[in-house]
Amino acid sequence: MTDATSTTPLLPIASSVRVRAVVGGLLRQHPARTAAVAALFLAASALGIVMPACLGRIVDAVSSDAGFTVISGWVAGAGLGAIGAAVMMLWAVRVLTGLVQDMLATLREDVFASAMRLPVSEVDDGESADLLSRVTGDVDAVAEAGGNVAPTLLSAGFAIGVSVVALTALDPWLALAGLASAPFYLLGTRAFLRKSRVVFREVRVREAARSQAVLDAVEGIETLTAFNEQEPALERVRERAEASIRMQIEGVRVTNRLFRWINGGELVGLAAILGAGFLLQSSGAITVGAVTTAALLFHRLFGPVGQLIFGLNDIQRAAIGLARLVGVIDLAPAPAVVQEPDAAPRASAGIEVQDVTFHYPTTGRGIDGVTLRVDPGTTAALVGTSGSGKSTLARVIAGHHPPTSGRVHLASDADAPYYLSQELHQFRGTIADNLRLVAPDASDEDMVAALHAVGAAWAVDAMTAERDGSPADPVVPLDEGRIQQLAVARAFLADPDIVILDEATADVGLHHRDAVEEAIAALRKGRTALLIAHRLQQAVSAEQIVVFADGRATQRGTHEELLATAGPYRDSWLAQTRTTSPRQATADQTPTEETETP
Repeated sequence: MTDATSTTPLLPIASSVRVRAVVGGLLRQHPARTAAVAALFLAASALGIVMPACLGRIVDAVSSDAGFTVISGWVAGAGLGAIGAAVMMLWAVRVLTGLVQDMLATLREDVFASAMRLPVSEVDDGESADLLSRVTGDVDAVAEAGGNVAPTLLSAGFAIGVSVVALTALDPWLALAGLASAPFYLLGTRAFLRKSRVVFREVRVREAARSQAVLDAVEGIETLTAFNEQEPALERVRERAEASIRMQIEGVRVTNRLFRWINGGELVGLAAILGAGFLLQSSGAITVGAVTTAALLFHRLFGPVGQLIFGLNDIQRAAIGLARLVGVIDLAPAPAVVQEPDAAPRASAGIEVQDVTFHYPTTGRGIDGVTLRVDPGTTAALVGTSGSGKSTLARVIAGHHPPTSGRVHLASDADAPYYLSQELHQFRGTIADNLRLVAPDASDEDMVAALHAVGAAWAVDAMTAERDGSPADPVVPLDEGRIQQLAVARAFLADPDIVILDEATADVGLHHRDAVEEAIAALRKGRTALLIAHRLQQAVSAEQIVVFADGRATQRGTHEELLATAGPYRDSWLAQTRTTSPRQATADQTPTEETETP
């Protein structure tokens, strides 16, 4: 069974015309070095035919008893030609490598700059591994092709062109005989290109889908466990992994078919040249040495032709990688000019969501017709399985995504909600540098107060040590718990009316989880808070709890009310706690029809 989502690219892929335009633009930035590369590879290929020509002359010299001096001269010529070709090739590869690395550096900068400018709704689609695979795997594929494959293929291309010209100049009939191999090369290459482009593109897409399934399972393990969704998540990983492996096997089969075509072409071409050479030499049209030179020139094509055609495998991967990277560049909007909002007096804040619908543009996931009211100074906790829509609603309220329909109203419009996610970020610099990111003018007293508010006394001592010693980085090593404590302290310094806490402790280890949760509880006091909970225990203290499934709110109420109601919340609570308190026992005995969800 194949996961349908694994065959659909989530972000756009640029056309071949667009990719060629981008590569051409990069080359035009380095015209002198581009011309130098072409000249050096042409010279190296021309020197490469000196040896076959000299070996043919040696055969004729031996046949005619030309003497030791003549033969020695041709032997020396063959040796000098080989040395000259090797030196010229090394020089050409060195110049090409520098050119390719500069082009790749420019491409990487453009891709990462564009990725940072992408609208959140374009990539925050529950399938973020698509973008991740582009800025990692596709960049690596292009870099490998540019650094390792490009010199080989360029030298092969010039060697083929020069050898064909030399063979034609030697005798057109021999060159025509060598063309007997062309149908094998052309038919094999055509079949390979037709199938491999689709196969290798699908390999990338399916690998991105597999990676996303793994990320979803790992990052949402506690939520999946709470809602007993482990098996479906593992099944999703298995299906996508099998789909990826099947497509990779198909890629190997396509490549093996190409090998058979190439080997057949080499056999037929060399046999045709030797047969034509025998007839021409028998009629006295050419010498044995000329036939030898022709055979050696054609044999010299085996390596370059094989490299060129076999390299199509890497070219296809690089071309697909380039198309995916250029797709990111083209998708990103131009940098926006950020305007500072006018200052406005603080006001009590609340959240009101009225019949809001939003769907991500690629996967179609999202929320439908959600209505929610959070009174000023209270906390609403959103719970549900991964992909149920709770984080999507939080991001719509935070302003990351504009709703497709419906309305979001914040009682205080002076500031956007402060959004604190599960992602951990330790920024370079001191503790004070990390804190002042949200409040550049914060005094030492302000920062100390914020740190004490979140229970981070260790950071106060660290700030004192840093101030006295003026180190470049914090003197205290920061683990995930302390990093998140600093993030909560930054929120205190920002002093927002509304805070959105999107599974803020999901990546915090057990050793520091209690400290971070206490810091979050302190941050919630006196503020309107939206809490995305990956563990139901976090939602107990909220004034209201909303259970999400398939993009809709299916249950809502207080912890006590939901425990008294048969449904997913009570089932998940019992599964997660594995204990039965008297209150829960009472809830278990309460008839469903008498305890409807508020």
